[in-house]
Amino acid sequence: MRLTYPHYLACVACCFLASAIQAQSLAGRVQQAHEQPKASGKGEASDALGRDTPNGTVVGFLEAARQGKYKEAAEFLEMPSTASSESREETARQLYALMENTFVERVGIISGQFEGSHQIGVPRDRQRIGVFRINGTDTNVDLIHVPDSTSGDIWLFSSEVVAEAPTLFAQIEGGRTELAPARLPGATNLLSSSPRRFIALLLLVVISLATAWLVVYFLRALTQVVPRWRKHPFIKGVLKALTAPMTLILGIIIHQLGVYFLGIPVLTRLHYQRATGVLLVISIAWLVLRLVRVLGDRARARSLEGPEHRRGSIILLGQRIANVVVIIVAGLLSLSLLGFNITGAIAGLGIGSIALAFAAQKTLENVLGGVAILSDEVIRIGETCRIGDREGTVEDISLRSTRFRTLECTELSVPNGQLASMTLENITRREKSLFRTKIGLRTDTSPEELRLLLAKVTGLLREHPKVASDPVRVRLVGFGEASIDIDIHCHILTNNLDQFMAIREQLLLRIMEAITTTGTALAVSSRVLTIGEPVKRDMVREVQARRSAG
Repeated sequence: MRLTYPHYLACVACCFLASAIQAQSLAGRVQQAHEQPKASGKGEASDALGRDTPNGTVVGFLEAARQGKYKEAAEFLEMPSTASSESREETARQLYALMENTFVERVGIISGQFEGSHQIGVPRDRQRIGVFRINGTDTNVDLIHVPDSTSGDIWLFSSEVVAEAPTLFAQIEGGRTELAPARLPGATNLLSSSPRRFIALLLLVVISLATAWLVVYFLRALTQVVPRWRKHPFIKGVLKALTAPMTLILGIIIHQLGVYFLGIPVLTRLHYQRATGVLLVISIAWLVLRLVRVLGDRARARSLEGPEHRRGSIILLGQRIANVVVIIVAGLLSLSLLGFNITGAIAGLGIGSIALAFAAQKTLENVLGGVAILSDEVIRIGETCRIGDREGTVEDISLRSTRFRTLECTELSVPNGQLASMTLENITRREKSLFRTKIGLRTDTSPEELRLLLAKVTGLLREHPKVASDPVRVRLVGFGEASIDIDIHCHILTNNLDQFMAIREQLLLRIMEAITTTGTALAVSSRVLTIGEPVKRDMVREVQARRSAG
């Protein structure tokens, strides 16, 4: 069934709702994670509050402060141990109000790695998660990696942020600590937030998709202005294939920008941003997959139209490999955005790839050899080639081997990996064919007959329309045991084997006629073999011995 654009918009809206549900699920899982102590993979107790990652520290602080547990929230701040309990709770309350009212994320998704993420201009033991923006002034919000006697290394809001919290809080309108709770009706996930905010969020989905749809179709309309593009079927196919994913990508970006203007709590915003980030990665992967499909189909169609139709299989193989790579990369990025540690997965892919390469070494060698042969166009199907001491016509070039039909009408199969490293002579692509032969004349041939024969053979070669005028060499090269040797060298203007053999036969017959008309002949080697001489000598000796004895 063909999807219309109303169906498409409905599917995209479902994707946005799925991201909202994902945000709710993430919030629930984070809350459960902070209610139960965690254990590391080595069996050692990790931080029970989840402060072993930057993301865990931010989410844990917001969860505790949202529930009014400011004493627990103060455990996420880098404060001296001599500070009073009231002072610690008051600072946590002020920092929470700042986070809910003025916090702006700069890094997008806060790192979920134990060591954090590397940021240019930020020390290794610090993580810059965003800024407090008040009256156009930005104040950096940093986390610091500090050792803890019971939990090991943990992440805390830095002492600089804690020291600035009272001053920044005073700049908020009214400077009231009740400002943050007034904005939060008591819910952290999207589906249980205020009805007005939830309705506004749904309307923002519709507005974002409608705006993205208008932008994409405006860009498509601009391409119709160029007559060359308007009539080009390939350009039309590319635009049609990329319309849906581009609309979804722009819709997600516009929606993420609009979320900041709805006053959504920062914790919900972080979860929602993570879910929509995954949806954005999937949309980009969808865009790349469609682009690979369109370009691959066009390349295969062009290869099937020409004589090199076997290149289509290589293009299809490359297209499938590209699809797998895109899906794997999108999956790893999605897991990373969801907070999973993908270091082990990447290491596993690397080790698996090495093991696969060793196990299928010969197969990969042949496949890569076939790709090299087809990409370099060393040979093509139907061409005549010489490989070593064998000569034949190329019948098929597959991913594993290349098959030749030899002059003996046998089928010769050569692995592509071996063929790529061999010296291969392409006979079909030669501009002309070499004709070279050596003839031996009788030793009683006179110099006058020899000069006349050389002149006649040179003349008949130069007069032939299929013989190149240069070089034509007919020379006396030496004297053999029973012949006078003449070397004939020229090029025949053809690269077709059958035509070359016919012209060569014609020239050899004319050379024989020239030899006959000059009064000489081809040399015939002869040897005289005397049999029985030792037997005769023995008989003579025996007769002589009898006579002397008688």
